Amino acid sequence: MTLERMAIAQQEHRRKIAIAMAGDVLTRPLARFERGLPEWDVSVEHHEIDQVFQVLARPATSDVLILHLTADFFLDEADREEALARMDAYCTAVAAFASREAALVIVNTLEAQPARIVGTQHLAAVELAAALNGRIVDLARQNPSVSVVDAGGIVAEIGAGRALSLQNRLGMRMPYTKVAIDALRAAYEQLIRERYAPRKKVVCLDADNTLWGGIVGEDGVEGLAVERQYPGTVYRRFQGQLLDLARTGVLLALVTRNNRADVEEAFQRRDMPLKLAHFSSIQVNWEPKSDNIVRVAEELNLSLDSMIFVDDNPFELEQVKAALPEVEVYRFQAQWADAALGLLASIPGLKAWSVTSEDLQKAAHYRHERQRTELRRQVTSLGDYLRSLDIRLEIGCNRASQVKRISQLTNKTNQFNLTTRRYSEGDVARLMEAGSVFDVRLRDRFGDMGVIGAVIVVDGDIDTFLLSCRALGRGVESQVLDYVCRKIGSDALTASYVPARKNMMTAEFYDSNGFELVGKGGDGSKKYRYSGGPKPAHQIPVSEVQ
Repeated sequence: MTLERMAIAQQEHRRKIAIAMAGDVLTRPLARFERGLPEWDVSVEHHEIDQVFQVLARPATSDVLILHLTADFFLDEADREEALARMDAYCTAVAAFASREAALVIVNTLEAQPARIVGTQHLAAVELAAALNGRIVDLARQNPSVSVVDAGGIVAEIGAGRALSLQNRLGMRMPYTKVAIDALRAAYEQLIRERYAPRKKVVCLDADNTLWGGIVGEDGVEGLAVERQYPGTVYRRFQGQLLDLARTGVLLALVTRNNRADVEEAFQRRDMPLKLAHFSSIQVNWEPKSDNIVRVAEELNLSLDSMIFVDDNPFELEQVKAALPEVEVYRFQAQWADAALGLLASIPGLKAWSVTSEDLQKAAHYRHERQRTELRRQVTSLGDYLRSLDIRLEIGCNRASQVKRISQLTNKTNQFNLTTRRYSEGDVARLMEAGSVFDVRLRDRFGDMGVIGAVIVVDGDIDTFLLSCRALGRGVESQVLDYVCRKIGSDALTASYVPARKNMMTAEFYDSNGFELVGKGGDGSKKYRYSGGPKPAHQIPVSEVQ
């Protein structure tokens, strides 16, 4: 690798994230993010205590604004109506900030530990705390660039006696013990990952002693533990968790050293939450599991670093880890039910703040892709194949309904992404106000692939041009660029290519699609201007959608 490419790779892996913190507590103990976010170059700015409203009234100075408030901020010497009014004023200020600034805002729920002397008064205090937290939840639900750390839940899980110190709160403006500080910091790190880190796409799973108890080839189908009594219930619940995970858009792949007939019989004869149809790739043979994981990646056209492998056998995990260091490996140990059934929730790469309709249909998309691959084998030429697909494009512009999906694409699309600029949902909404943000949907004879591309044009410059890798190989990229050029209708249109570790395939895209190279940067970046636009070899019908 050249020094230039090494620098590019390092830059991509060490993305800069600026974090600002404000609250009614000392925020420095909560902000030691270096270990928890090692892939980012993190800088943290701390505002003075009790300056929350002042911070919200000013322009953003960071990518992330963390606001940490305790129950005292709203309840101290306040009756019910005054406490609710304080919360309403706070939520209004946060919403106003979120509507005008690009920063991700993280707020927190409040810990509730009212003393019980008079029972009815205690219940009223519990109800008030719930009402205050309800407003926090509504704030995040109504504002896409606001996330919530459940500080109240964290304190409850640890136990108020272990998590809180009133002496420290009153004397040092830091009410949390070390165990609570560490848990809160981890929660903040998780939310930042949910917004900025690409989610893992595939979980590869062993079968024996992972999906069920026992070895199907030795114990037989009837001897497998997967019933509703212990220990089978651990495996059964794990399967249910995997099924729920798949419903959020993560693909499942079966990778097991077994006879295929035995595995198929187990799924056919035993009542289990998972069925073979839930797996987007099935690799059942006696070859090394690392080889089969590579086959999964090739079949699904996904990179190895988007995959996770789960197995009960330490030897198998080490073999995969040694052969495929890009793949994260995790051990499933059913004998420890708490750890086994907490495994998926503990894996950072599986977490997401929200999911899109495309996520929910992902398994169907890949099933359709296998049908396309089979069709490709049957036709004699690429042109015949493309015509037989009956491809249709639907392109919208500045559609608020697509903000979440476009933000998701900018943050996880690497290969066909000309500039790899990452945008939050708030960023995308503001770009829609400043320019033209196109979303691209692809349909063909096998089904709807969903929104697979986005183009952002601001002040006559193509800021972002990206397509999901699953849409490539169909001539879609040139057709989309042609549409955008005609829609913008300006001979002064400009564009850029910014090299990154994974987007080398796009280095000549503008050169071969009617743009003139007008400048090069020392980092390998290139600047272009419109020079007639692309001439797509295969015309694809395009319809505009509102």
